[in-house]
Amino acid sequence: MAFPSDQPARQPMNWIAMGRGLLVALALAIVLSLVSTVLLYFSNFSEKFMPWIAAFIVFAGVFFGAALASARAGSKGLYHGLGVGLGFFLLMWGLGTLLFPGPITVIGLLEKLLLTGSAGALGGIVGVSISD
Repeated sequence: MAFPSDQPARQPMNWIAMGRGLLVALALAIVLSLVSTVLLYFSNFSEKFMPWIAAFIVFAGVFFGAALASARAGSKGLYHGLGVGLGFFLLMWGLGTLLFPGPITVIGLLEKLLLTGSAGALGGIVGVSISD
């Protein structure tokens, strides 16, 4: 029989850490976008690489933002990382529909959700493992 004092206290979600992680993800995505714009302008790269570069920028931004959030939280890395990934997805989807109205494909939406979710989950796991 387990007594209430024998069970570890549940730690709540650290919303401040997730907010900071989301801000880091957004800032890193903006910086990487500007760097890639300059590199593509002054290089001979074809525009066919743009989807891959954009996916890398989103993945890197969410990964490092989620790692920072879960490292600051110190626990529940998967949840904190997924929170940053979902927040990034919702923010980008909302801004995208406001700034660029047009048809939305379900496949494209699911691809971006999978990209941000997996980057957030991986970043969250890495962040908790380096927080100790």
